[in-house]
Order: sequence, then structure tokens, then C-alpha cells
Amino acid sequence: MASSPKIGLVDGVPVTALAAITMASASAGGVFATDWLYRDNALITASFQGQDIVTLVVAVPLLLIGLVLEVKGSQRGRMLWLGMLFYTMYAYLFYAVAAAFNQFFLLYVATFGLPLYALLFSVPRLDLGQLGNAMGGTIARAVAIAYASVVAVSLGILWTGISLSYLVTGDIPQPIVDSGHPTGVVFAIDLVFIVPPMLLAASWLAHRRASGWVLAGVMSVGGSVYTLTLAAASVEVARQDVGSGSALPIWAGLTLLGALTALLLFLGMTRATRRAEAH
Repeated sequence: MASSPKIGLVDGVPVTALAAITMASASAGGVFATDWLYRDNALITASFQGQDIVTLVVAVPLLLIGLVLEVKGSQRGRMLWLGMLFYTMYAYLFYAVAAAFNQFFLLYVATFGLPLYALLFSVPRLDLGQLGNAMGGTIARAVAIAYASVVAVSLGILWTGISLSYLVTGDIPQPIVDSGHPTGVVFAIDLVFIVPPMLLAASWLAHRRASGWVLAGVMSVGGSVYTLTLAAASVEVARQDVGSGSALPIWAGLTLLGALTALLLFLGMTRATRRAEAH
């Protein structure tokens, strides 16, 4: 295990602990107080509820596990920690700007902001070159490139194409109509926070840059957990009969591909750690 820098108050570690508390509180409220909390239409409320369940039982524990392992100096723990910080920031940005205003608004802002600052504060702790060099493997590299490319190209074409179609037809895109929100929040967030990082990860891996391994690890960990929440949202939408849930196979497939990518990267780090310890 690698040594970890001393922990200070303005540091990614204590800020992550606060983020775990706010995320647990926000998701628990969504699970147990849905009718009292959400003011969105039935489709979006059911989607949020499905996501809240996965966040509470999967994302919060993974973030805490990653945090504990990071404090212990584990390289694999560091990757899990960074990936789950990205998940928390990305997921709760949606709640902060897309959920109808409710009693948890400030909690959503905190749960989006805290992991963002935790990532920024963590930079002095990180040796990205060492972290990237700890990963490797031809199969892991190929799968990671495939995962990042599929997600980036699919979302890029989808959201850009839908947006451009409005210039031709003048019709508000159906996903925006269904959301009950006046703007393409999902389009904007994905085109900034998902498409470019995924493209960079694929490109850097293709050029065998250490930073590509790190970015692919972060995006596969955070991405697979997020698509799992979307799969749960699809199940909940269908269960409550407020939508078809037809996207379930897509989200399930991306979850499996993302999880496989993360697993291969973690196994590569295990082998690299053992080789280093042997010498």
C-alpha cells in the first residue's frame, strides 16, 4: 500500500465524510418520504425513487469503503474513492438543478458541492502518474476504451442530434416534455461531464498515457453505479405504471460493461501491487 499524506481540515477526506452524510440523508428522504418530498410529475418522481434506493444501499457504502481504503493508503481504494466522488457530484447535480424545488434543495446543493470540493482538495494527495502506472493489461485497456467510446459517442450523438432536430422541426424534444422541465438539463450535464471525459479516457488509453487509466477508472466506477440507478429507475417507472421502462436493457448493459471495466482495472492494480511487493 502507498502512504497517504497527512489529513487536514481542508482536505478531500473530511469533506468526503460530510458528503456521505448528506447523500445518505438525501437518498433516505427520497426512499422513505417520496410523497412528502417530491413535487415532480409521476414519471420523474418514480425515477428519483429508483435512483434513491440504489444510492442508499450501493453508492453510500461504496463511497465510505473507498474513503476508508484511501485513508489506509490503498491504490485500489483511491480509485474507488475518486470514482464514487464523481458519482456523487454528477448524480446530485441533477437533483440540485432538475428536481422541482423542495425541502431538500440545500441538501442537494451540499451533496453536489461537497464531492466537487473533495475532488479539488484531493489533488495534493494524489500521484496520478503512480496511480496510472499501477494499472495495466491489454484486455483491461481494450475493454476500457470500448466502454468509454460507446458511452461518449452514444450520448454525444443522441443529445446533439435531438437538440439539432429542434432547429429543423421546432418541436420540443420528447425527453424534455416528459421531464416537465423547460430545458434540456440532462443534455447539458452529459455533454459537459460525461462525453468529454469519456472521449479523453479513450484517447489517452489509445496513446498509452497513465492519465487515461486513471480517468477510465474514475468514469467506469462512477458510470456503472449511475447506470445502475437508471436501471432501478426504469424498474420503478414500470412498476408504478407511469412509463414503459423500455430503456432498462440499455442501462443494464452499460452497468455490466462499466462494472467489467472497473473490475479489470482493479485486477490489474492487484497484479501490479503484488509485483511491486515482490521486488
